[in-house]
Amino acid sequence: MIRTLIVDDEPLARARLRRMLDSPDLEIVGEADNSAAALALAEHLRPDLLFLDIQMPGMSGLQMAAALEQLDHAPLLVFVTGYSEHALTAFEHNALDYLLKPITAERLAVTQRRVRDRLTRGGAPPARGSRPAISGEPPLRSLPVRADYAVRFIPVREILCAVARDKRVFVRTREGEYRTYYTLTQMEALLPADDFLRIHDSSLVNLDAVTELCFLGDHTYEIRLSNGQMLRVGRTRYAELQRRMGLARRATA
Repeated sequence: MIRTLIVDDEPLARARLRRMLDSPDLEIVGEADNSAAALALAEHLRPDLLFLDIQMPGMSGLQMAAALEQLDHAPLLVFVTGYSEHALTAFEHNALDYLLKPITAERLAVTQRRVRDRLTRGGAPPARGSRPAISGEPPLRSLPVRADYAVRFIPVREILCAVARDKRVFVRTREGEYRTYYTLTQMEALLPADDFLRIHDSSLVNLDAVTELCFLGDHTYEIRLSNGQMLRVGRTRYAELQRRMGLARRATA
């Protein structure tokens, strides 16, 4: 049985797709009308297949795809949208298929054959971390993070830093630390480049949160954040940090 989740902010679109997916080997295990609910359901229900609308309020389907990829049981993805211009980007996210609304029965049958073939061959989605960074998407305004029995959204302006640790990425705010659904490379692509900087292979910081640059000797530096946290600066990244913090400007006559 192919466990399937439908994600679309339009109730009529979800209902129509559910009717069209009526098949003895496919079970609709849930529906969601927004990304937060979809992430929570995907993590809890562990579907094999997810039909995902691209244009949704808040986090888009493409941004959500990168988050889904970090789940221990990442589902196969079929994007559903009324806009053909997103097709290339969708396949960059390893989508199994891309359906244009209104969906026809004939086209959906092709998709279902592809799904069955992939699952029969044992073809799982790519391993975590193998998908490319998100391109062509606006920066997030809020970042989805894991919370007990829910998905919490943290305003980007509240994020002090993001740190990779134990094969996971955590963001820190003044209130605490939260596990994210993204790799650090994806975080770098999602967060506003004017405000955030990768200062080490394992850390990304909000430049507005940097309060001190500390010299440790032997060309080694650390920064102190507004919450007191210290983070090492990679040697190859120091020059860009120096420039972004205004330390590399030369005095003019």
